[in-house]
Parts: sequence; C-alpha cells; structure tokens
Amino acid sequence: MLFTCFTIQAKCGFLPSSEYISKENAIKKQVTRYKMHQHLKFHQGQISKTSEYDPLDLFSGSKERIRTAIKSFFSTPQNNFRIFVNGSLGFGGMGGGADKILANETEKCLEDLRKVSGLQLSDFIELLSEAISKSGALDKLLATQKLDDHDIEAAIHLYYNIISQPCLVCKNITDAELLHKYSVLHSLPLDKSCKIVRDFLISATAKDCSLMMCFRPRECERTDSEYDSVFLQSVNRAYDYKAYFVDLDVKPLDKMTHYFKLDQKIVNFYTKSGEVGRVPCDSQKGVGTSDDTTVQPQHRGAPST
Repeated sequence: MLFTCFTIQAKCGFLPSSEYISKENAIKKQVTRYKMHQHLKFHQGQISKTSEYDPLDLFSGSKERIRTAIKSFFSTPQNNFRIFVNGSLGFGGMGGGADKILANETEKCLEDLRKVSGLQLSDFIELLSEAISKSGALDKLLATQKLDDHDIEAAIHLYYNIISQPCLVCKNITDAELLHKYSVLHSLPLDKSCKIVRDFLISATAKDCSLMMCFRPRECERTDSEYDSVFLQSVNRAYDYKAYFVDLDVKPLDKMTHYFKLDQKIVNFYTKSGEVGRVPCDSQKGVGTSDDTTVQPQHRGAPST
C-alpha cells in the first residue's frame, strides 16, 4: 500500500498586537515575521530567493488561501515543506539549511511523484488542502501560538525578573513611555512573570514545530478505521489520513536573550533595508480562529486530536 506523508513547518500564523511593541518596531503588527526573516536570510546568502509562502494564508481557514499557501510550497519549499513516499523523501530538502532543492530539480521530483502515486500536482494540492481544512489541526496550533500575547519585547523583561538580574534591555532604552511600561512589567510578582514567559516558550514551540499529514488510498469502506478520510474528486477516490505535530521540543529558558536579539535583528534589517515602503501589508489576514484546545510541547511528536 502506498503511504504519502507531507511535513509542513507552518511558522507563526498571526500578527502580534502587543502594546509592548515599540513604535520603531510597529511593522511587526503589519508584516509577518516569516516574510521579514526571508529578507534577512536572502541578504545573508542562506537562500537563493525569498519564499512566496505567507503563513497567514495557511492559517486563514479559507480553502482558497490554503491552496495558495500549498502552491507556494511547491515553488519555494525551502526547509518548510517535504513529501515522503513510503518513507523515502520525494520532494523538498533534507534539512540543515533553508534552500536545499534546486529549481530545475522540482519538475523531476514532481514527475517521479506522479509515477508512483498516479496524482498530478493539482491533486496533491487539493488533497492536502482538503485534509488541512477538515482536520482542524491548524486551529489548535494557532491557539497555542497565540499564548504569546505579550511578544518577546515584553517577555524579555520578565525573563530578567525570573533570573533575578538587572534588565540589560532597559538600560539601553531612552523612551520615557516605554520605560514606564517596562517598569510595570518589572514590578509583576514572580508567578505572573513565570506564566507569561512559560506561555511565550510554549508558543515558540508551536511556531517552530511541523505538521505531518499522512495519506493512504482507502481500500474499502470501514467504520472502525482510526483514520479520517477525504475524497479526491479528480481521481474519484477516497484517502485516509492522520495528522500529527512533530518537533515539539520544549524551548529552554536560557534562549530568551537569543529570541530577543534575533527579533530585533530581523525587524531592524527589514525596516532599514527599505522593504517597508514597498511591501503591501494586510493586517486583517490570518486572524484565524480561536480554539480552547492547544498543542502542548513535548519531546516527541504526538497526533493531533
């Protein structure tokens, strides 16, 4: 039996709105972190072209926009998208870098996938988009990501509360309004500081993890199957599928300063490189849905519910 598995590193699916984001970094409320980071990676030579993928499309809940996101994965997979057929990599990079598949290899990979699966590119896009919509997995992921409702620009101050050291961020701030906001954070009790930082780190896991969706052709109608199913009209066939979250490693507390420095580096480069004036922003995209169920980080992948 043919098993086809897709892995998607979806990244952050919402735009932050925290009051603790400085005026200089207000672009974070309009442009996705993923898009800004792409420009920095391109400048650093980590990737040969910026990705067309927009996380807000994938998390939108709109089938049309989900299809748009999946199409972009096929054109610029980087290390965010892979397809495995019976355990062997059929499309995408092996990891360890952001740009491991060459453009001229894409068509050959897709042709090989067509030969073993009998599915066209449009079939793969439809199959995956239907399963993503039906599973509700991304709703759970988005709810977990949104545990970070303060942003790293606030959480970093609470980190210094927890480790009982003078805040190295405050000493470089001259804006009186910001200093007042951050002084309020530094006056929070330890349990409150711990909760906000813990939620930030859980959110960081959810922003970094991957969604794995595994498919197999349905051989016969079964009512006791542990798989859900979708019907692909183009080939007149049903496919069983299961959705899992993988790479759910708990983020350590001592990475907080790294997160803050990287955040500032990404935003500073994006604003200073002149991209802000050229890129259309849509702060209404990717609002997503709210779900009381969240994805809990752990040391191994776990199936979604």
